[in-house]
Amino acid sequence: MKSPQNEDKKQEPKINYRTPIYLQLREIVRTKIEDGEYLPGTAIPSENDMAATYGISRITVRSAVDALVNEGLLRRVQGKGVFVVGNKIEQAIEEFSGFVPSIGKSRDQTSAREQTKLLRPAGDLFANRFRIDPEDQIYYIRRVVNQESGPVSLEEIYVPYDVIPQLNVVNSSVFSISSVFEFYGVNVSMVRQSLEIQKCNSKMAHILDAPDGVALMVLECAYHDDSGSMIGYSRTYTRSDKVSFKVSLHRLD
Repeated sequence: MKSPQNEDKKQEPKINYRTPIYLQLREIVRTKIEDGEYLPGTAIPSENDMAATYGISRITVRSAVDALVNEGLLRRVQGKGVFVVGNKIEQAIEEFSGFVPSIGKSRDQTSAREQTKLLRPAGDLFANRFRIDPEDQIYYIRRVVNQESGPVSLEEIYVPYDVIPQLNVVNSSVFSISSVFEFYGVNVSMVRQSLEIQKCNSKMAHILDAPDGVALMVLECAYHDDSGSMIGYSRTYTRSDKVSFKVSLHRLD
């Protein structure tokens, strides 16, 4: 008699030796991406795990993964793994004009670290912004952006559950909310931004390891779809002694 655990376990495809093994594994991984088993924004199994699963060498696994990285389906992130990128929609959010952080004066490597990700009721404030009920669920994500010299900004992100239900499995330490919208085919037609300066309070000074008296640049972004509805909102607190902002303006014909 089979146990429920065995019944639920999915049978992995068999590797044969009539065609190059790395090509077979490449297509296995591609199929898992297309079928939604490996979701955009999530890590695929490690080289060791795949080598053990299919009874092949790590070098063969790496060749298969490299092929998909070169195709743009996967992305290697040093120290974190290999992640599914997914299919990007034609209009990338980065193409919108607006405030863009510039860290060009520093040679430090920049990375993000997810601190919090949870579902919470929208409440009156975000119910009004997203045009949903106060008890409807929204995702709240908080992440810190670091350089080698220390933290430079704190980002808070709010997205209604119904916009991207899979957001809970996405690694927001690797991918920005802009990229996640692209991966899941969410069309952003407009981004409203506002930038202001505020004094760094004690709580934010602790999170960002900021010296006394430093000012914070607070960038708010509201993401809207084709109907004009807000589908995402972010607020980023950035140390003014670490990062500057530039803005692109285009002439209207």
